[in-house]
Amino acid sequence: MEIRHLQMVREVATCGNLTKAADQLFLTQSALSHQLKELESSFNTQLFIRDKKQMILTQAGEVVLQAAERILAEVADTRAKVRKLTDIEVGEVRLCTQCYTSYHWLAGFLREFQLHYPKVDVNVELEAGTHDADFHLLANKIDVAITEGEQNPKFSYTPLFQDEFVAIVAPDHAWAGRCWVELEEFSSQNYIMYNIPEEESSNFMMLFKHRRPLKVYKITLTEAILEMVKAGLGVAVLPTWVVKPYLQSGQLVAVPITEQRVLRTWYAATLKTKQQAPYTTVFIDKLAAYMNQLEGYACVV
Repeated sequence: MEIRHLQMVREVATCGNLTKAADQLFLTQSALSHQLKELESSFNTQLFIRDKKQMILTQAGEVVLQAAERILAEVADTRAKVRKLTDIEVGEVRLCTQCYTSYHWLAGFLREFQLHYPKVDVNVELEAGTHDADFHLLANKIDVAITEGEQNPKFSYTPLFQDEFVAIVAPDHAWAGRCWVELEEFSSQNYIMYNIPEEESSNFMMLFKHRRPLKVYKITLTEAILEMVKAGLGVAVLPTWVVKPYLQSGQLVAVPITEQRVLRTWYAATLKTKQQAPYTTVFIDKLAAYMNQLEGYACVV
């Protein structure tokens, strides 16, 4: 029994005669009649009672019709799902980002992307967590992780853009106006950071490898961190784009860290063994293009 046989049973039952069913299936009446005989032979029973121009289902025909309706619906649903995965303009991208501050620029990109691709749903999986991206990618719970590392050999990494971490200080701070500040100088300061474990902060581990700061303030919101820096309660380390309005208004000052500077490259990570849907590739390409157009971000060559 093939799909065409199921379609034939459904159409004949719906139309009530072979002529109309043949028209609907774009077959000749003799071809349709041959298919019916072929199917009845395979079941070794009659499926339709031929009464003049009418075709009436037998009990066996009713059973086959019910199966046909169920199977054809499943086939149609499967085709729709596969088409959704291969259509460049229809689908879903499940996304997480490794850094809390990433959501500042991500929101602007998502608005622009969905103006051009309204049928692609982009779902930011907050529960994936800042440090669980690898696990969620491997478990196929997300499609793309925006990360600053490229260490996992099971992932493919697409470079997106580069930004810079700088020391953020108040305008009257002793570091304001400096060309750069060395790593060891941070231990003489109060340090203001996000409310995460110190060992999970790459910046904290870089700055305080040998000595701790005078005092550590852990704050949840970026805005609150910046207000504390403005008040002279300590220094923070953030990417320049996070504090751009404060720098432009003169409320805060950014100082490069070391003469070589601390640059960070962002990547879109995907699972190597998973064939990516076309719209996922488009999403990644558009994100890279969007970020490279913004002031404060550098193109990764």
